[in-house]
Amino acid sequence: MPGHDETHRPPRADEPGRIDLDRASQARVYDLLLGGKNNFEVDRQFVQELLKIAPEIAELTRQNRRWLADAIDRMSADGGIDQFLDLGAGLPTARNTHDIALRADAAAKVVYVDNDLTAISHGQALLADDRSSFFADADVADPAAVLTHPVVTEALDLTRPVGILLGLVLHSIADPARVVADYLAAVPSGSYVAITHPLNPRDGSRLAEFATAIEEKLRDAFPHIRFRTGDEIAGLVAGLDLVAPGLVDLASWWPEAERTLHAAGPGRLVLVALARKP
Repeated sequence: MPGHDETHRPPRADEPGRIDLDRASQARVYDLLLGGKNNFEVDRQFVQELLKIAPEIAELTRQNRRWLADAIDRMSADGGIDQFLDLGAGLPTARNTHDIALRADAAAKVVYVDNDLTAISHGQALLADDRSSFFADADVADPAAVLTHPVVTEALDLTRPVGILLGLVLHSIADPARVVADYLAAVPSGSYVAITHPLNPRDGSRLAEFATAIEEKLRDAFPHIRFRTGDEIAGLVAGLDLVAPGLVDLASWWPEAERTLHAAGPGRLVLVALARKP
């Protein structure tokens, strides 16, 4: 990959003894829920247990990908965005960010960022000969490290507007408001951020009870995960110009005729927002 120093790269997932096969991986679990095949028995067992609690979660994951594709299309068509930073990108899947961005603009550039070993291995292999899409091995919770990574600095022009994608990522970060603010501070006016985040209203409602059950199960494998309230998620995009229909649940993003999730059902478990830096 251009500009990537192999002498300082992290170990690849295909190198012996590098992957902890006793623990599920968020990237592999997400890929499995999307129908992917890059997973191990520990991931499959965890997903089977998760689906017993929330059988709808696979469809929510697919709808999350659908939403991200729509956000990329809107950023390209309405905002003229031709460079994207996909944070916590995970494993290559159907309708990757670069597939969607390049369909809208053949000159678009995309940088994927992740520090999951399996994601690094597959991402770098997929994009090894690509000159429009790149993979940076870095921790998305450390904006300074991401923004100074040689892959990012060589592929993207951070003096021009950028589309930042944070799809089902921030619930794994302890201080998401700081992280979002740091990324937005590094890009100019006209840049966008696309966020999807699991909701737990913590108000004693049935939705809160359902969200808590999922959250607690996820913490069996991923102890740092935290769903957030609507007010907490709204704070992540405070001061930005929200694209209509604003900060809404996943089911309500689309007009009623285009919805595939019931507005009163599990689609309420994920809030989404596309926002522009003024």
